[in-house]
Amino acid sequence: MYFSWKLILLTTYFALFSAAHYLFAEPFLSPHDPFLRHEIRLLQDGRSLDSTINTWPINLGGLKSEKNEQEWGHDLLGNKIQRENRLGWNSIQSSIGISDDRVTSRSFGNQPRGGFTTGIETSWMNDRFAAKLSLLALYGVENDWKGRKDEGLELDGSYIAARLGNWSASLGKVDRWWGPGWDGSLILSTNARPIPAISLDRRIAEPFENKWLSWIGPWSFHSFIGQMEEERHVPNPYLWGIRVDFKPTILDGLEVGLFRMMQLGGDGRPEGLSTWVDAFLSQDNVGANTGQDPANEPGNQLAGLDIRWRPWEAPFAIYGQVVGEDEDKFLPNCLMFQYGIEGWRKWNDATVRIFAEYADLTSTWWTDDPRTHDITYGHHIYRNGYRYLGRPVGHWADTDSKIFSLGGFLQYDSGIGWGTTLRSGDLNEDGSGNNSVSNGVASDYFAIEVFNSRSYDNLDLRVQTSFGWEEIEVQSSALSKRGLTFSATITKLF
Repeated sequence: MYFSWKLILLTTYFALFSAAHYLFAEPFLSPHDPFLRHEIRLLQDGRSLDSTINTWPINLGGLKSEKNEQEWGHDLLGNKIQRENRLGWNSIQSSIGISDDRVTSRSFGNQPRGGFTTGIETSWMNDRFAAKLSLLALYGVENDWKGRKDEGLELDGSYIAARLGNWSASLGKVDRWWGPGWDGSLILSTNARPIPAISLDRRIAEPFENKWLSWIGPWSFHSFIGQMEEERHVPNPYLWGIRVDFKPTILDGLEVGLFRMMQLGGDGRPEGLSTWVDAFLSQDNVGANTGQDPANEPGNQLAGLDIRWRPWEAPFAIYGQVVGEDEDKFLPNCLMFQYGIEGWRKWNDATVRIFAEYADLTSTWWTDDPRTHDITYGHHIYRNGYRYLGRPVGHWADTDSKIFSLGGFLQYDSGIGWGTTLRSGDLNEDGSGNNSVSNGVASDYFAIEVFNSRSYDNLDLRVQTSFGWEEIEVQSSALSKRGLTFSATITKLF
């Protein structure tokens, strides 16, 4: 499976590469830079951007702002657009990363995935096509909760894309992040490695011109179909994601996202057109709309919504996400929740953002079902659950966990950024069931990290570092895992 995806990407990339004449850089922003995301959010809340920005990667075409309207001096987005829209070949970028392999929690960012990580990438774009080739070598990767080790040469971050009017179709392995959360997303985050997928995305979130639909405001649509790994209980299942974002004009400062995720097919499972149709129409509950035969059940589904609201142009916003692991009367059921609040301000020669976030990955049924544990991210057919290569596709804390996160960013006009995140809570609260970070046991979790990003423009160099402390204490025994955490990544443009 992996070889076929690598072969398709490499063959298509070099075919387009050899045919290109007037080349630009890549048109997408990956969910790898929390400081850039912080500035984009400042621009949107300051009304310099009129776009939906809770779905990553983001197309650069919809992110144009007037810098002279802002109070701050840093211009990370402007510098990014200028660099990526340059005529000619994009620079070759190489990186080296090291870490202590303590990767329990992965928030919005681009932390190294192994003890030693090296990579090289380049990209180009003309007026219709774009491509990026990213070769990543992972070494010193710890065994996952199933005893598997995934390291070697990978194509994470690579893609080929074609522009079709205001739509973009692509094939690749790119990180995705769905939702307003800073420390996690219940439905889709960068916690797991990117899944090879084909996708269709609306490039620029323009509103409808029709007067009956104009109230929806700027809107975007995103969908992908990916295939998961072979080394699982049901090998090679598909993952189909659909998301719609919009900013309704009826309530100023509100951004809404509606999403569904469907896991279906795989070796030994039905994969015909009727299976896909039944999954899309939610005809997939044994004992309900598929009878009593599990063979008629298309697969596993999650669905929900997220919102972010900045009330009355205040310097703060509230946000939340709810995801249902089941369905009743075509509404999500068996719910998990995420809540958050964030505030920001200009401070001397910098901008500051602080957030508080709480995620509850136990189960709450609006139909009063008494079950609360061992459901989230699990499934009786796809027993590896909603996980890819050993890590949840959604929130890093995994099933039956309750985590509180407190964090902040300090972005200086000089381009230097500092951030910190404190996390505390329970992992796998009931101590049973599958959990990738606390499997079969209940644990108390505490971690704090400080991270830094700075660029040396005269050297075409960027350095990212983090250091901190992490504790995982098993509640039923004296077992514990604690120690210092550290990572560093150096990126050089040539």
